[in-house]
Amino acid sequence: MAEMIAVSLSAKAAASLSEPAAVELSSLFAIRSGVAAAVRELELLRAFLRFADSRCGTDDLAVAWINQVRNAAFELEDVVDEYSYLSGRGFIRSCANLGAWFALSRRLRKARDRLRELSGAKAQYGILPAISSAGAERSSAVGGSATFISRKVADTAHFLGKEDIVGFAAQRSLLMEWLTEDMEPRRTLVAVWGMGGVGKTTLVTNVFREVAASFHFDCAAWVSVSKNFTREDLLKRVLKELQRDVSAGVPKDVEETSYRSLVEVLQGILSKKRYLVLLDDVWDAAAWYEIRSAFVDDGTRSRIIITTRSQDVANLAKSTRTILLKPLPEKEAWCLFCNTTFREDADRECPQHLEHWALRILNKCSGLPLAIVSVGNVLALKEKSEFAWKSVHDSLVWDESTDHGIGQVSSILNLSIDDLPYHLKRCFLYCSIYPEDFFVKRKILIRKWIAEGFVEEKNHATMEDVADDYLNQLVQRSLLQVVMKNEFGRAKRFQIHDLIRELILSRSAKEGHFVFSKCTATFESNSNFRHLIIDRCRSSDIPAPKMASLRSLHGFKTDLDASLLSSFRLLTVLDLWYVPINKLPSAVTNLFNLCYLGIRSTLIKELPHELGRLHKLQTLDAKWSMVQRLPSNITKLKSLRHLILFRRYAADFRFLYPGKAVVLPDGMRNLTCLQTLKYIEANEETVRSLGSLKQMRSLELCGVHEGNLIHLPSSISKMSYLQCLGIVSRDADVQLDLESFSPPPVKLQKFTLAGRLVGNKLPSWFRHLSGLMQLKLHSSKLKEDSIGLLSALPRLFDLSLMDAYEEKSLVFAAGVFPVLRKLRLGDLANLSHLEFQQGSLVNLDKLMLRQCFELTKIPQGIENLVHLQNLELCDMPIELTDKIQKGQGSEGKHQDALHTTIVKVLRESPMKSWCGYLCVTNRGAYLIARHEHGTVK
Repeated sequence: MAEMIAVSLSAKAAASLSEPAAVELSSLFAIRSGVAAAVRELELLRAFLRFADSRCGTDDLAVAWINQVRNAAFELEDVVDEYSYLSGRGFIRSCANLGAWFALSRRLRKARDRLRELSGAKAQYGILPAISSAGAERSSAVGGSATFISRKVADTAHFLGKEDIVGFAAQRSLLMEWLTEDMEPRRTLVAVWGMGGVGKTTLVTNVFREVAASFHFDCAAWVSVSKNFTREDLLKRVLKELQRDVSAGVPKDVEETSYRSLVEVLQGILSKKRYLVLLDDVWDAAAWYEIRSAFVDDGTRSRIIITTRSQDVANLAKSTRTILLKPLPEKEAWCLFCNTTFREDADRECPQHLEHWALRILNKCSGLPLAIVSVGNVLALKEKSEFAWKSVHDSLVWDESTDHGIGQVSSILNLSIDDLPYHLKRCFLYCSIYPEDFFVKRKILIRKWIAEGFVEEKNHATMEDVADDYLNQLVQRSLLQVVMKNEFGRAKRFQIHDLIRELILSRSAKEGHFVFSKCTATFESNSNFRHLIIDRCRSSDIPAPKMASLRSLHGFKTDLDASLLSSFRLLTVLDLWYVPINKLPSAVTNLFNLCYLGIRSTLIKELPHELGRLHKLQTLDAKWSMVQRLPSNITKLKSLRHLILFRRYAADFRFLYPGKAVVLPDGMRNLTCLQTLKYIEANEETVRSLGSLKQMRSLELCGVHEGNLIHLPSSISKMSYLQCLGIVSRDADVQLDLESFSPPPVKLQKFTLAGRLVGNKLPSWFRHLSGLMQLKLHSSKLKEDSIGLLSALPRLFDLSLMDAYEEKSLVFAAGVFPVLRKLRLGDLANLSHLEFQQGSLVNLDKLMLRQCFELTKIPQGIENLVHLQNLELCDMPIELTDKIQKGQGSEGKHQDALHTTIVKVLRESPMKSWCGYLCVTNRGAYLIARHEHGTVK
């Protein structure tokens, strides 16, 4: 982790020193050349830092040296950011503040002297350069003790009985089926993946032992791969395992056998045999690629199982042969807890007087089987008293130094963090800014990473694209959990497992993060903290800290004194959520290094008039604030990439809607870096200005009418990267003519249109939107021919027609909408006949009908929607819902069921709502279960 210091500072210095402002002054004081030289010196220490990192768990001297190097690097970072700050003031103001430049020069000289001292002390501390090979890098970054613990846990799994496997009965049955009943003759890979400690090894080893002991396979081998493997060692261990089942052909001098010979020997042993191999704890797909030639594929139904924390590795197997294990739900977690803690008791039940503390302790385990078993083993040795169990709860810390096996939990989880390359590690540690159980928004996190300087452009990819890839890698490594996906199937919100969060909180504290959570801590004056998080505090609880080095301030649901915001001159990120202040202090405009300003869901009504002084600002997020207008000099923010505006009407945080778009000042054409612009009121000047914003990816326009629509086609046609577009007309009398868009925005993926179209039809260029995935039409009054235009779009999988279709009949013919998965039909006043012909909407899994008051019959051919999972009827005619209920059939009617669909009937009165299961057969659809005003479980 120490190596990350050098790399991070190098990138930041390169960006700061490239700024043209105040070059003359900085050259005069030799600051630019001094910083560049110091960064080069720190860069030379990278190999030594890597070596010291590998000894952090066992060598106090290495820890002390790294801490001192970190402090020196932080001092250098302060110099770099102070240089950037002074440069941001402009040449004239900088000349008036020569004292600051003298002071900066002195600080730089001291930091360089300290860095040279530490470099010279390497030998004294026993710090040696690490080997630079990829394998050695990986090995040195991760201590051997964690790998040893991981293997010890794996070995223990061999001796667990079937009754010890709790919560994975369905996954166990599936594995047994794939291994013993699957008739596929080719060698097949099976993958089981999930976060560390979730029970992969325990489950798979238990299945392996049962199957290997049966008659299904001729021979079997169980091998733990882990991180630091060599292909020769891996093949030797497979060979030794096979010796138990095969005697002939195994060489006596295995240890001296070459890679080529090992492959040939294994091929000879496994030829014409049905074999089972378990490769446990695979970290890299290369492990399989390097040994797969040894495993012959001669049609004997052989199987190879892989366990891994990485989705990339799991993708070696087909998706139909992959299992994702997740933490246990409450019921199964409680069962495992009781089985472990009370294993010597006949009934294995928790005494009633201990249930309170048992549940609180179990809650700290967050469903992770390894944690549950570890803490259960500790409690099994304790006195069965409330006092003893309360003591365990109060002292329970997931730390590697903890006794009684608790430490093994953090050791195994830390392996996943240690495996991260530096650029992913610093991004992941940054996630410790979020409170417990917080849903992390993808786009917001990406923009913060960019503002902090964690992301660089690569080739032709934007920083946003690169950061998006970083997020995907963290998900694939089982470090971030996806809790919500957007319309495109892309992760939208994430969550961090509680135990993982505890680990990165601990690490972040060492790297300069600080969490002020629920007012349980106090600030330390003059500290070196970089990131401050204030979570659910009152202003009276928050002292005025002196943190000159602070880079980011995050406030969550906190009654914050606005004057505090201007206390941190080097601030890069300022993000406030649900903070009840109505004005930003004007001193905020002196934060010249500020790159991210978030005031989402606050009561701020006005932004400082001199906001244009923040020349480095990249993101201004004022969504659901009460900002009514922007200062005119915002047009000076030429680095601005994302501008998100949407004004709330009420000061009550419980209610968001309705909202209102914001009027922009003239001169927006200067903001040529803008990629996101939401939700703005259209006027003629604004629409004309859009033509200069050629980097635009996402645009939402409100208040469009015939007057400003004239210039819109020309402006949109210049946005060659546009992916998301929203157009909302001023009122119902406006008729939108979109035919003249030339060239059309052919890269659109998402299009929202609210307003009546000229001629009640879509523009002809719609047929060229081959990449369109989501389309929402409201009040468009379309005719049947426009539906035909949409039906052939090859990637459209989400379609909403709300008051957007005028005909009485809507028929979906065979072959139309080949990939559509979601269909919403609402407020279609004339619709009385809805039909799905055989072969239509073959991938539809969700159908929503809302307030179509003339539709009183069950849609004809609904049984042809072969993949329909959910049918939602909201305020639909009672005649329709009655017909569905009266179709409730006897047991015999659904024995030939094709599939079952969940039906939700929603009405204004919850007491009249109900849910049920719709059984679809070749002869029609029948309701087989119904639940009053609740959800189907």
